[in-house]
Amino acid sequence: MNYNFIKNKGGALYSAFIFIFFTSCISISKIIIGFKNPTVITIEELKGIRNQIFNDDIGDYYYKEGIKDSIFLNKILSLSFSGNLNIYNKDKKKIFFKNSTCINDDLEIINKNIDSLIYVSNDILDDKIKNLMNLNLNEPNKISNFKNYDYYIIYYWSSFMNKKNLIKNEFKFLEQNFNSENCKIIRINCDFLDIWNLEKGKKIKLKFKRDNDDYYDVSFKSIPWK
Repeated sequence: MNYNFIKNKGGALYSAFIFIFFTSCISISKIIIGFKNPTVITIEELKGIRNQIFNDDIGDYYYKEGIKDSIFLNKILSLSFSGNLNIYNKDKKKIFFKNSTCINDDLEIINKNIDSLIYVSNDILDDKIKNLMNLNLNEPNKISNFKNYDYYIIYYWSSFMNKKNLIKNEFKFLEQNFNSENCKIIRINCDFLDIWNLEKGKKIKLKFKRDNDDYYDVSFKSIPWK
């Protein structure tokens, strides 16, 4: 994974720029200053963090993987750093709009029902949610649990990437702007969990390797497997 980080004089890594949430034409942003390695947490700890941030009745989901799979962990890390908006249509296929440069454009297209579809990918919503567990109900998620919507929006969040208020504000923006009955927001947590055969309370140590200019590749330095 390739991200923009700059090394300071003391050798610590910090963000040299603002990670814009979705795109740069809205004010909500992801800022990483003095980035700390994520800690392995339990489901109960995740519930506590979730209640501190959101304190609502919306269902949260997490991935139920339980094998020692570094490829899966790399996927989780990628989703944590990602700021992409994931929109799926009523056929549950990921879609993209023409003449859209940011989330505000997407919002206008969806809310005003503008004919602006440019591309339907092979990325299927069912594949994204088939390995999810409902945090509140502690049971596997099924696409049949959702009624039919015109649009599904996936929001990924993790407590080690942002301060709680930033995460709360990000989601509040989504909730306020995708609040019609034809839209469903799916909130997925990407914290590292001990149920994935990771040792509780240990750090997931990351390595940042300079690629070019101010860009660094992010990878695992060590993984605390049980």
